This record gives sequence, C-alpha cells and structure tokens, in this order.
Amino acid sequence: MERSILSSDVQDKGVLVDAVDLTSKLPNDLLIQILSNLSIEEAMRTSVMSHRWVDLWKETTMSHLHFDLRRFAKVRNPLSNTHHAARSMTKVINNHHGHLERCTLFYYSYQCQNVMVQAWIRALIHEKRIKHLTLENFPCPFKPNVKPITLDLPPSSFSHPNLESLILRRYNFETPHAFSNCCNLKNLTLSTIFAEIEVFNVVLASCPSLEVLLVDIDCHTNSGHLKIENRKLKFLYLSSYNIDGIEVSSPILEILTIGSLSCEMENLVVANPRLHFHRNFWNTGKLFPHTSYNISCPDQEKNSIGQEYINMMDGSNDLMREFASLSVSVDLTNTKEVEMLQEVLVAWPGEMEELEILFKKSNAPMKQGKNSIGRINKKFWKETKPFPDACFSVCTVWLFNFSGSKEEYKLASRLIRQGTVIRTMKIKPLLSYSPRTKLEIEGAITKLKELPESHIELDIILV
Repeated sequence: MERSILSSDVQDKGVLVDAVDLTSKLPNDLLIQILSNLSIEEAMRTSVMSHRWVDLWKETTMSHLHFDLRRFAKVRNPLSNTHHAARSMTKVINNHHGHLERCTLFYYSYQCQNVMVQAWIRALIHEKRIKHLTLENFPCPFKPNVKPITLDLPPSSFSHPNLESLILRRYNFETPHAFSNCCNLKNLTLSTIFAEIEVFNVVLASCPSLEVLLVDIDCHTNSGHLKIENRKLKFLYLSSYNIDGIEVSSPILEILTIGSLSCEMENLVVANPRLHFHRNFWNTGKLFPHTSYNISCPDQEKNSIGQEYINMMDGSNDLMREFASLSVSVDLTNTKEVEMLQEVLVAWPGEMEELEILFKKSNAPMKQGKNSIGRINKKFWKETKPFPDACFSVCTVWLFNFSGSKEEYKLASRLIRQGTVIRTMKIKPLLSYSPRTKLEIEGAITKLKELPESHIELDIILV
C-alpha cells in the first residue's frame, strides 16, 4: 500500500498529498532536459536524491557554466584548505559530459596553482570544446600587494576551431606561446595584462580573425609601439600604460574607443580615414574615455558591430561603463543608421560629456515618397517623441558638416527643445558650399536660436 500523508495546511479540506516520488518515474531524457534549465550547482544538488539521480547532472546541456571560487575564501583563515575549491571545480569540469558553450571562472591567485589553470583550459577548450571562455584572477583582499600571477601555458592552448571568444583579466604574460595559431578567435579581451611589448605584438599577430578586440594592458618597460594589423577588426578598445605609441591598420574598423593612453596624440596612428573626426580623447584633456564610431549598416549584415557595442554597454563589461564622449558619423537620410544612432545613445550608461555628430552626405538619389529599409522614413522626423529618449543628456554637442537640411535642423531642434543639450551646441558648416546652401545654413541656425530652450544657460555657437 502506497503511503500518503495529510498536508497540515489543507487538513480542513481533506486533500491527500502523495508522498511517492513520481518525478523519478520520468524518462532520463526528460529529467536531463529539466536539469539543464538549472544552474550547475542546483543540478548537482539533485545527485543526493537517490541512486538514480547521482549521474544525471553530468549529462545536462549547459549554456553557461559559472564558477566563483572567491565565495569559498574564509575571511578569518583564508589559507585554510587553500586548493580544495579548485580541486572540486576540476572534478566538476571533468565529470560533466553534456554540451557546454560558455564557461566563466573567477578565483583568487592563492586558491589554485598554475597546473590547475592549465588543466581547466585544456579540458574546457580541447575536450569540452566550448565557444566562450572567461578567466579572471582577482586580487585577494586578505593578501594585498600581490602581483598578478603569470599565465604559463603550453603552445596553442587557446587554439581550437570551436573557441570564438576569450576574456583574460589580471595576468602576467612572459611568452606569447599560448596564442600560437589562434585563427579561431573572433573576440578577445585582455584586461589588466602585464607583458613586454614584443609579447603583446606576437599575441595580436597570432589572432588574424578578430572582429572585436579590447586591450587594457601595461608593459614592463616603455620601449616600443603596439602594432595592431587586422583586416577583419571592427571594434577596438584601447587602454595602455608604458607604451611609446600605437599603430592600427584595420581597414574596416568602425568603432575605436580610447579608455586611457600614456602616449601622446601624434604617436597614435590609425590607418582608417573613416575614423578621422574633429574631436578625440586628447581634446577633452585626457579626462574622459572617447569613442569614435562610423555608423555603417550594410543591408547584407543582419547583426552590425553597433549592436555588439550596445550589448557591451548593457552587459557587465567594466571597460564599457565609463564612456564619457562620443564622435559619430551618420547619414540622416538612412533609416538604419539613424536608428542605430538612437539605440547607441539610449544605451549610454549615464550623462555624456561631449557628443560630436559628423553628417555624412549620401550620394544615392531619393525618389519622392520612397520608404525602403535603406532610406529615411519621413514620419521619423515628424514624431514628437524625444530623441534618442527622455533620459539621455549631454553637456556639449558638436555638429560638423552642417548644411541646414531639414533632417539636420529637425535633429538639432529636438536636442534643444527637449533639453538633451545642457550647456553648448556648436555648429560647424560644410567647408565649401554654394550661395543657396549658405542661406539655408544661416536660416537654420537663426531658427535654432529662436527655439524655446529647456536650459537657460544653453549657448548655440557657430564656429
């Protein structure tokens, strides 16, 4: 006879609650599918339920395996059982047999030895064949002034056709061997990495397929130029110390962000005319990170690099949270480019110090009433909603290549009337223009100055 119990909270209703484990009667495939929706820790806890559940978690499909060994550190006695958590994590990685796409490992340097890190990387990349790997070595609050550990790995450790994205934080590199033959990497982040300039140059040269590169690096000696030559690179974040200069040769680069540079402006050479703006990192006195973005939305590309940029700002990447100024070139007669500009500004994580908008002039003729994906929808400029939204604000706006067109006037007038611009709007007309264009420019600026201003101290200046 099957045992039943009477639930205490439903005794008055006389409802019987069956105590038999009906879940265990489900087929293994269904149970594994259920466990795959749990975190790895929750899935592992089910192994104590019965003999049948012991190995089920090992077959689960995990989109993201996340380990944070810092949680096991003891404040009073941080060195007790030092490597126990790392050994446990090694067992979990080795025992899990299901599909795994992404893995994130956080730890203090004292919690594991270099040989353990090697074992994790070998198992995750070359056996589990994951696509995305994040390794972060955190400074220990119990042991201050500890230098970053040296990541000493065998050649081609990060070379595997499945691995697409790699994030490394707080390590010292003595050699570039681990990056040998890394044609597989499309996304690379080197954050708080210490090495000689020659090591960095070999590492970057070994990754010719990169589309996204974030480097926050510090050289041991100030002796040379960082060289970035990549024909596929679309997004580049630069922050460096003790480097004489930087040379960038990436013909399709669309976004360049400078977080902090120790070199002077003339020692940063970017061989890409599309990213030559009037404002830059040095104009703001090296106080604010600066981004240069040439908006380009080819019809054949479903996911533009601009969307990747937005995802970075919305995500947990610390490098993307301190952006303070932006230079952007946009064709206001192109719907997709205007929408991308709006999405970038909406995603901006706080008040912007300076915004430069360089108006691109489209050579494509626009037929009357045309409303295709690539051309502007006239209703967009007739809307009364704030652009980009009611929350975005910027202290200073620069408008370059201003011609007085209806689209340019509409954009500028919105930024003024809705209070987006707090302090100054500076307008720089086209370098050369016809007498008719001159009248349009002067007329548009006059009308802008007559608009009601949300900020009394706002200045509109023709430069």
